[in-house]
Amino acid sequence: MSRIVIVGAGVSGMTAAYLFAEAGHDVTVLEREKTVGGLARTFNYNGYTFDVGPHRFHTDDVSVLDFLRQVLKDNWTEIDRRSGVWMHGRYHEWPLRPASLLKLPLSVMLRTGLDLFRRREIESESFKDYILSMYGSSLYDLFFGPYTRKFIREEPEAIHADWAISGVDRAVIDKRVKMNSLSQVVKGALLPRAVATKFIYPHDGGVAELCMRLKSGVEALGGRVLTDSKVSGASSSSQRIDTVATESGEEHAVDILIWTAPINELVDMLGLPMTWLSFISTICYNFSMDAEPGIPYQWCYYGQENVVFNRLTIPVHFSPRAAPAGKCGVCAEVTCVEGDDIWERPDKLNDEVQRHLGKVRAIRSDDRIEGLYIERILNTYPVYKMGYREELARVKLDLSRFTNLKLLGRTGTFWYNNMDHSMKMAIDQVKQTEKEAEAEER
Repeated sequence: MSRIVIVGAGVSGMTAAYLFAEAGHDVTVLEREKTVGGLARTFNYNGYTFDVGPHRFHTDDVSVLDFLRQVLKDNWTEIDRRSGVWMHGRYHEWPLRPASLLKLPLSVMLRTGLDLFRRREIESESFKDYILSMYGSSLYDLFFGPYTRKFIREEPEAIHADWAISGVDRAVIDKRVKMNSLSQVVKGALLPRAVATKFIYPHDGGVAELCMRLKSGVEALGGRVLTDSKVSGASSSSQRIDTVATESGEEHAVDILIWTAPINELVDMLGLPMTWLSFISTICYNFSMDAEPGIPYQWCYYGQENVVFNRLTIPVHFSPRAAPAGKCGVCAEVTCVEGDDIWERPDKLNDEVQRHLGKVRAIRSDDRIEGLYIERILNTYPVYKMGYREELARVKLDLSRFTNLKLLGRTGTFWYNNMDHSMKMAIDQVKQTEKEAEAEER
């Protein structure tokens, strides 16, 4: 039996914790927040339920699907996915439909058509050059450029093309629908393939229901899940991490350390050479409304820089139990950097966010807002700056000296992944660790 310490109680950390506990190990989970869930937390206010933006379980992996159903038991349903994008003052289905072309101004349609015949070579590894090559200047100027500048708060030419590749995939979801070139976008709009993407979502409790049930399972198996426990230090020998300590002064002996918190924090904690790898954070403006939803989408992207938020989520489109009957919630996301003005004073944007909700017709003039609840979410996305691949490889090489250290999850691996990927990583890691232990015993 090994002493497994897991830092971070998000989807990857809690999946690993449950499976290690089930295998008979001594498991301790340390979580800085007051509840489990990580980037898949759920907030509840007076009968309204809000996740940290849009979350859904969608996977083709049988092991992940079986695990989900095992943990959620009967508290899940399979629902259709519907998402949108706001461009030129109108809503469009995403992926695009034939009707979308008719909604665009004639000049934009002509420019986009001409881009089909003006393919340019990729001149660098930047996001900007990749998008210009794959989609052309019209769609770059109309959506991809402004959205990325607003979302990441960096110029697109300073961002690596990997952000484009992963970002478009995340938006489309359905692997059968190809949207990674202008010709595929146009083909998808003119000759659309039905996108019947299904995903699993809990009836009750929001997306955090998965981690809540995993927490109960870990504790029933004798493990500990300690929330409000921020890791502040570690002791190590030349090749192993021996203990980790929390800000409250507790020390935890380690046989295997599973790290799912931001990788740059681990580098600092271990006293390794500093890294410039960084994350952006998100402010969620959660509105409880005495009204039906104003838009039909589960989530929608807003690329224009004259709209303050990047994305809206409507929780009742995931589960009708996310709000009292006849009412709804609206989550507006604004990205920022920890410590900047938005992070420190998010309430300064309250009126602007509300005004822009009306501007994009997500709420109507006679809709009554019952409440506004602001949540600060740290380290929501890795920033793929130019050169990040080389820097990440260097950091992982530095960390590889610690033979009992394993990296998992979006922030632990600096990988812009989804929940199903995090679960799969955890499942595979537990299997690998068990095999390594068996080999040592032999």
